Amino acid sequence: MLRSLVACVDSEAGPPRLQTRFTIAKWFYCIGFAASAIAVWALRDYGGQFLADNVSSFDVCRQAADGAATAQCAGKEVALRVSMANLIFFGAHLLSCLLLTKAGDPRVNLHAGLWVWQVLAWVGSLIGFMWIPSSALVGYGQFARYASGIFLVLQLLLLVNFAYVVNEWLVAKDTRWAWALLVGGSTFAFAAGLVLTGVSYHYYAPAASCSLNIFFVTWNLVLGLALVGALFVPGRAPSAGLLTSSAVWLYCSYLVYSALASEPPNRCIRGGGVSPSGWVVVVAFFISLASVIYATLDAGTSSSDMFGSDTELPYRPDFFHVIFASASTYIAMLFTSWAVSSSGSSFQLDVGWASTWVKIASSWACALLYGWSVVAPAVLKNREFGPPV
Repeated sequence: MLRSLVACVDSEAGPPRLQTRFTIAKWFYCIGFAASAIAVWALRDYGGQFLADNVSSFDVCRQAADGAATAQCAGKEVALRVSMANLIFFGAHLLSCLLLTKAGDPRVNLHAGLWVWQVLAWVGSLIGFMWIPSSALVGYGQFARYASGIFLVLQLLLLVNFAYVVNEWLVAKDTRWAWALLVGGSTFAFAAGLVLTGVSYHYYAPAASCSLNIFFVTWNLVLGLALVGALFVPGRAPSAGLLTSSAVWLYCSYLVYSALASEPPNRCIRGGGVSPSGWVVVVAFFISLASVIYATLDAGTSSSDMFGSDTELPYRPDFFHVIFASASTYIAMLFTSWAVSSSGSSFQLDVGWASTWVKIASSWACALLYGWSVVAPAVLKNREFGPPV
């Protein structure tokens, strides 16, 4: 079901030459995006002082109290600047390729051609945005915080699509080891979700008076039970199973845990709370990036695109750039701890209720989207979703 939502079109669509051009385009954008993310990571952690000393637009950071604060401020600014440059680049492609479905459309070259100009535009924007005023970054950071919620939902679609693929493949194998992997994977995902739930209760709901946090965690448990219960609905999606439901609930549990960790200091955070170490967050981001690359490279899963209309192209360029535009905003949040605010003459990277609610809302949206994908065939009986269970 979700496979048909995130996959664009059949891989055999279009002539061979066009297919090759679109494949090259996939790799070009995916590798370039991954390289920019790695560059942000390196510059944030190791190049902050150099940038503050040599680039005039980092003047705000040079007013920090000491060298360490200056380097940290400049490193965080790099994340925002690269994020904004990538958003403009992919956003421009999205607008120029909107509703592009015909092979003869000259706009095909804007997505899968003009490579020299593509490189010059992308690299030029990444370098040029190093000189935009620091004052523009605070407003962009606030925008990126909310826009990242779109990526969190898209990420769920992409990851669940992968879970559907694995689930279908293992069921089709119908061997002892395949069923062992299905049961083992489902058990692990549910167990990991329960661990996150326990940690959330312990650190972020230590007293009965912490009613909001208790509600967040408890409601996530209710949603987990509902996602399992949906599997018993007659006529539900045939490709759904315990593996897909457990994977979704684990992801939702992580979002809830991360949302609670983003709350500002208050009496309901036991001992200051806990938060993932830096390398864990970075690994999680590159897992997300891998899911994006997987979905965009896997173009042979459906004969119709996510909008239900036929296309002559191997995949939808506009949907492709939606994914990367939203992922660009996520880079800013990943490397600035989900919140950016101005205070005095420097940037403060902190947490807040806005970040908490973005993640909570994304968790609920993810559970709702997956739950609907499971029960939709049973509700909309006049539509074709595949053979019923």
